[in-house]
Amino acid sequence: MKGFRKGLFSLCALLVTGALIVGCGAKPAEQPAASGNGQAAAPTDEVLQKIKDTKTLLVGTDATFQPFEYKNAQNEYEGFDIELVKAVAAELGAEKVEFVDTDFKGLIPGLQGKKFDMIVSAMYITNERKQTIDFSQPYYPGGLTIMVKNENSTITKADDLKGKKVAVQIGTKSAKFLKEKYPEVKLVEVEKNVEMFLELESNRVDAVVTGMPAAKVYAKQSQKVKVLDVELTQEYYGYGVRKENKEFVAALDKALKTLKENGKQDEIAKKWFGE
Repeated sequence: MKGFRKGLFSLCALLVTGALIVGCGAKPAEQPAASGNGQAAAPTDEVLQKIKDTKTLLVGTDATFQPFEYKNAQNEYEGFDIELVKAVAAELGAEKVEFVDTDFKGLIPGLQGKKFDMIVSAMYITNERKQTIDFSQPYYPGGLTIMVKNENSTITKADDLKGKKVAVQIGTKSAKFLKEKYPEVKLVEVEKNVEMFLELESNRVDAVVTGMPAAKVYAKQSQKVKVLDVELTQEYYGYGVRKENKEFVAALDKALKTLKENGKQDEIAKKWFGE
């Protein structure tokens, strides 16, 4: 009996010793590798990773809408949107912004086709657009209004547009609004924003319906047209982003919040809108 117990004890000791040896030699569960400088792991968002790798942000815009985005005499991009998105890009770590000039109606298809990373083109945040793309938080207000020639006294409100020829830019909220709310209006849809104003100044249309901020700036420059004190809609501009880039949207919102809090956005707005 003693021999049996002694043998059993020896076997148990051997098993314990083996387990300890195996335990000491086993590798601990692998942990995600940290970077040598202690930085956070690489972003999972495709656009943010691209910015990190290339230091470049690719932006789609229709550069025909002063004072938001347009090309100057030197064919350089200028405007409120242009300057603000450069500041946003810097907050994101991008050292360069490349603009892709695209007709407004082609901006959303271009974004979905990955021709650029985001849309920055005085684009209103609408429920219809949100079905196909996501938006940043609003960065500027700009409801629709009516513009007429200085001498026009027959159009003073929205109902006066019925039966009149009204210029709008194709693919914009202006066109959709009039088609839905005022089907009696004779719409004249043009490709470029500046064409609307030229149609009005040359008396080929009776009025223009467009965003309030741009309308006021153009009227001040032209001296031939006026903006009615009529707010057809209350709208807000936002940056358009592909739906899969949720992390990028959050980063844009954070950047816009920072620029608002430090006064940079207000400084840019004052430059372009005189606010």
